[in-house]
Amino acid sequence: MKKVKEIELKCQVLDKLQLEKCLENLKFLKKVRIKDIYFDTKDANLYKRGIFIRIRNGNKLQIKFNPSDVLNQNEVSIHEICSEYSFELSLSKDDVDKLNTIFRFLNLKQISTPSIDELKKINSLIDSIIIDKERKVFTNGKFLIVVDNVKELGTFIEIEAKVEKNENININTIKNEMLKIIESLRVRKITTGYNELWWRKYNFEIYLQGRYLLEEDYKKWKKSESKKHNFHSF
Repeated sequence: MKKVKEIELKCQVLDKLQLEKCLENLKFLKKVRIKDIYFDTKDANLYKRGIFIRIRNGNKLQIKFNPSDVLNQNEVSIHEICSEYSFELSLSKDDVDKLNTIFRFLNLKQISTPSIDELKKINSLIDSIIIDKERKVFTNGKFLIVVDNVKELGTFIEIEAKVEKNENININTIKNEMLKIIESLRVRKITTGYNELWWRKYNFEIYLQGRYLLEEDYKKWKKSESKKHNFHSF
């Protein structure tokens, strides 16, 4: 199991020519296709709680959530920092205890065998949505800069910093450094993941029940909540 804290800035690209010029100054690392299959209940209960469980490219089980947001469901928050747990498939017996520790925290039913089928069955999970994207990965020496062409959603740039869970970091300093990379680009700031954007496009009613919304939607659809809490954009 790999456990990290992930800090990210995501934006939708509005001018691809500007983006191409920006990328000329970065080191190209690789180009990959990524297919994520998200598990959820029929009524999208995990999505509503800000819990994301997915199979990536058929060979990894990934679980992402912000512990503070899971514990404080009534607090307005944005999807910028999360804990990520990654398990190679097929699962091993050693993974069972590690997974069950996570599931206890998330109030999910625990598994007795290293089986994805059991995980889905006992928690009434289905293959909920699929996010299919072509990804180009660059670096400036400190951050990973990712450009995603996401099927049915558009083109996005994402700047990522991954740090060990026990590493002392200044999050505001990291955020400011990330913002400098895109300051010359015409972009639309995205305060959610692709999962939320998919729901926003295909089932707006469920989207509005999600743990995370775009800032513009908080202001329009949940004004009372956004006034009661401090809503900090990236």
